[in-house]
Amino acid sequence: MPLFPRGLPGVGLMALRLGVLAGMLVCNPLAGLPLPVPVTGFLTGLAALAFVFGFLTTWIAWLGGACALVSLFQVAPDARAIALAAHVLSAIALALLGPGAYSMDALLFGRRIVHINE
Repeated sequence: MPLFPRGLPGVGLMALRLGVLAGMLVCNPLAGLPLPVPVTGFLTGLAALAFVFGFLTTWIAWLGGACALVSLFQVAPDARAIALAAHVLSAIALALLGPGAYSMDALLFGRRIVHINE
């Protein structure tokens, strides 16, 4: 599979990116960390902006998934725990698959043509 797939796989990765973003905004995986509420809100907002534009998607997906995993062990087994578990799995899938062609990562780190003049 190419690093930045186009077409329907690229649209699917964009949908997965938006799904992880929705999970991050609803569950706020950073809420379980010992940080002040404005700091966690600011960091979640930065991660949300990065996901919308597809900037450093793999790294932010790993961090968001790790934070959600930490939060998962701090909540009682209820509907929120199920949502956090789904967020962890989606973030891992996104981190392993990459951002897709419709992202800033594809523009910044995509294929390059190198011309070697002798």
